Amino acid sequence: MHTAQREVTFEEFLIPASEFADAATPSFKLCLVLEGEADLSYRRDDRAVTTVLRPGMFAPVTPPSVDARLGISRAQRHLMIEIGATALQRAADAAGRPAMDLGVLHDGPFRSQFLTQLATQALREHRSGDGLGAAFVDAMEDVFMLTLLRLGHAGRRRETRSPPALPDILVDRIRRHCLDRLEGPVTVLEMADLAGLGTHQFARSFRAAVGRSPQQYVIALRLERARHLLATTALPIAEIALRCGFFDQAHLATTFTRAMGIPPSRFRREALGHTVATVRRDQSLP
Repeated sequence: MHTAQREVTFEEFLIPASEFADAATPSFKLCLVLEGEADLSYRRDDRAVTTVLRPGMFAPVTPPSVDARLGISRAQRHLMIEIGATALQRAADAAGRPAMDLGVLHDGPFRSQFLTQLATQALREHRSGDGLGAAFVDAMEDVFMLTLLRLGHAGRRRETRSPPALPDILVDRIRRHCLDRLEGPVTVLEMADLAGLGTHQFARSFRAAVGRSPQQYVIALRLERARHLLATTALPIAEIALRCGFFDQAHLATTFTRAMGIPPSRFRREALGHTVATVRRDQSLP
């Protein structure tokens, strides 16, 4: 895959001993420890978890639109890897896997010799600065994403019981909360807080109630509002994108086309054409 903008990015960081909030982004984030041993503290299902992070281990994968609160007991050098949600969605569609859920990779640290080799080689090739290195990184993006999908779902823990579905009253409260805030980020953490649940338990109960993940639900609301504005207003598509919480017009176009099968501009033309035809037909009636 050859793109002007990387769909998988690699960047090396020295992370000092600290407690910090990892702000929500539109990407999946994972960190490979390159140097240093430290205790990692984080929260899962409203439980405080502490585990050891050693070189060669990946920290738990942070999904898009999730605020992670983390603590590192000692300085470590990490390779930060970000994967665009749209790119992972394409890879998952081809593989028949749920893209917004990487299974056990969200739960805790993990090891993968193959992923480690891919990531460290990609960093070396990126630093080479030549065309061959760039082509290598382009070529390995799909392999990296498909390996993550395989690891996450092959290692998924079997649930002994289906989760209880979120009550309708809470689903309605969350819907109203999301609609009030569609112009900006809507995180799973704040949705889970409204339900009084941890993020993992909330995601499972929410899916049981509405048939889709919280992230997919928010995207559907954004698209629903975009369709309404495209069909009923003359607002520029770029402005509609921002009003619906997309990053820009290109982000709206990519998401809209994947969901609707046509780009926003064509949807608007067809919607307006249908409206004009209906008005003319009504005017011709006796």
